[in-house]
Amino acid sequence: MASEEASLRALESLMTEFFHDCTTNERKREIEELLNNFAQQIGAWRFCLYFLSSTRNDYVMMYSLTVFENLINKMWLGVPSQDKMEIRSCLPKLLLAHHKTLPYFIRNKLCKVIVDIGRQDWPMFYHDFFTNILQLIQSPVTTPLGLIMLKTTSEELACPREDLSVARKEELRKLLLDQVQTVLGLLTGILETVWDKHSVTAATPPPSPTSGESGDLLSNLLQSPSSAKLLNQPIPILDAESEYICSLALECLAHLFSWIPLSASITPSLLTTIFHFARFGCDIRARKMASVNGSSQNCVLGQERGRLGVLAMSCINELMSKNCVPMEFEEYLLRMFQQTFYLLQKITKDNNAHTVKSRLEELDESYIEKFTDFLRLFVSVHLRRIESYSQFPVVEFLTLLFKYTFHQPTHEGYFSCLDIWTLFLDYLTSKIKSRLGDKEAVLNRYEDALVLLLTEVLNRIQFRYNQAQLEELDDETLDDDQQTEWQRYLRQSLEVVAKVMELLPTHAFSTLFPVLQDNLDVYLGLQQFIVTSGSGHRLNITAENDCRRLHCSLRDLSSLLQAVGRLAEYFIGDVFAARFSDALTVVERLVKVTLYGSQIKLYNIETAVPSVLKPDLIDVHAQSLAALQAYSHWLAQYCSEAHRQNTQQFVTLISTTMDAVTPLISTKVLKQRGLHLFSNSVCPSVHVPIYYKIKILRSIRPITLTTVIQLCHFMFLFSCNLCKCNCNFIFSVL
Repeated sequence: MASEEASLRALESLMTEFFHDCTTNERKREIEELLNNFAQQIGAWRFCLYFLSSTRNDYVMMYSLTVFENLINKMWLGVPSQDKMEIRSCLPKLLLAHHKTLPYFIRNKLCKVIVDIGRQDWPMFYHDFFTNILQLIQSPVTTPLGLIMLKTTSEELACPREDLSVARKEELRKLLLDQVQTVLGLLTGILETVWDKHSVTAATPPPSPTSGESGDLLSNLLQSPSSAKLLNQPIPILDAESEYICSLALECLAHLFSWIPLSASITPSLLTTIFHFARFGCDIRARKMASVNGSSQNCVLGQERGRLGVLAMSCINELMSKNCVPMEFEEYLLRMFQQTFYLLQKITKDNNAHTVKSRLEELDESYIEKFTDFLRLFVSVHLRRIESYSQFPVVEFLTLLFKYTFHQPTHEGYFSCLDIWTLFLDYLTSKIKSRLGDKEAVLNRYEDALVLLLTEVLNRIQFRYNQAQLEELDDETLDDDQQTEWQRYLRQSLEVVAKVMELLPTHAFSTLFPVLQDNLDVYLGLQQFIVTSGSGHRLNITAENDCRRLHCSLRDLSSLLQAVGRLAEYFIGDVFAARFSDALTVVERLVKVTLYGSQIKLYNIETAVPSVLKPDLIDVHAQSLAALQAYSHWLAQYCSEAHRQNTQQFVTLISTTMDAVTPLISTKVLKQRGLHLFSNSVCPSVHVPIYYKIKILRSIRPITLTTVIQLCHFMFLFSCNLCKCNCNFIFSVL
């Protein structure tokens, strides 16, 4: 005993010295060597067992547990059977005696060491390992400890490390699966007991002014008045201990759901209980009460209530992530969707846009992330399965998703929702391609939702409607994909526009083009405000409000030009003839605005706010060139079609494009780009003079110069192909 006590004091002294700020690295290496040598000694575990029961030094306890951990995981086969029995007996007793006083990280480490023993010896030599865990859970005094042991067991045995044989891994999984029904029953009982106990004292709130409207939609979703009534019950106020137990139970469920198969063991009662706790994440009332009362304890309680909602949604998402759904579980799955969409309706139920956004801002950010994950999983994994159920209102779901998307309080939340819409549009496109006979019926069902989505996404990228939010986006810092936050925002938005265009080309074009034309009219009308000054030309728009409006219009025009360019692929190929008129209208506008920009050179004109308007004017001209380049393939197809028709319209487009493009290129630029332009004649078909007035637009962005050269390349090729003459328009790469 004296030897153990002396060893303990020496170890405490060494550990304190090791972690002291003044201890040198050399001394730390010496201490580390001493500790390693001690751990390798036969019977060192007996000293460690004494240390654990006799010290309150965290460093010593952690070291002692590490010794046990190495013994069990690396040397267990060589440990005598009698020693193993003693360790299996003593460590659980130690945990049971001190679990309430041990620091949480020491307690958790001790739990893991015991589970490591079970990982090696259960059930052959440690037959009561899992039985002990179940008993801990069933005893009210040790329920939290039992739940911690259960979660650790699930983590370490269901997904063991690679140091176990394949046969042992399979044996452990089978042993755990045999216990699943019992475990799920216990967890359900814990959650139901807590809920029922505190629901008795919960006050019934007065009816909502919109309760009738909510009830109608809820009835559509749940198809059961009793279910609707159950979910409309007030959320109880839990004490701290109950919240802690429930959070542990939900953590266990989330990990169990990550590896157990969907089966009848997951009962409707359990699912309903989980959804009860998911409602905690929507409980703004409790968060407001905590903030009003002001004390740190109330704030912690409010956070814990929100965390229960996050954990419950984690459980739901683990079930949602499983693509393989047995036939007998599909009804449960439908019930899950119905109950989750009740929560979605609860979050977005107010018709006042500001109130909905405020509600989302007040919810825990992690809860919103989990809810968005649920919606993504629903659309990507289960929509094709659930859409066939007549009792599930898909169109109503899209209505809720629309409100949820466009009231997101953060940019990241909005991006995530746009990803969900992209998944839905991909699903719809794939469905139509596989069932062409039902195309009209499918589109008619979703047409209103898609048009509404398109309109709102276009509004969200325009400063005219969304200036405050768009001004917050960073347009300077590049992310890992080499794009700014603004570029990412615009790209994701335009992808949604493009996918709607693929499904509803006529509606998409009729929605986009008038908006583009409005901003083009503003840009083309700037010529009348150009006046001559002593230093050159100046834009005579000086009022602050007018400059701000012009800035917004130019930024919107730049974005809309990118949108039009993104849609170019939907005017070529098999649909060329059917959509020729719309495409020709677009290309004529692009040619006109490009020529206008090259001739007027607004980017070189003085403005009242040069730091703002000059970049805007440069970007508009750059994007008009880039958009025109995107229609080069359409022009190529038009070129081949023009041989069988009147060529004059095509010739005019090419000639005007050349007039717009070539003034932006100089011999110096061509040499810098590795290109030479040789010519000795005139192409008679398009009357293109070979030597143009060539000037370089030095302020334009490098990407635009590349675009100009590529455009010029296309134009020369088209003109030569059209007249079939031996023009000397040659682009050669040095």
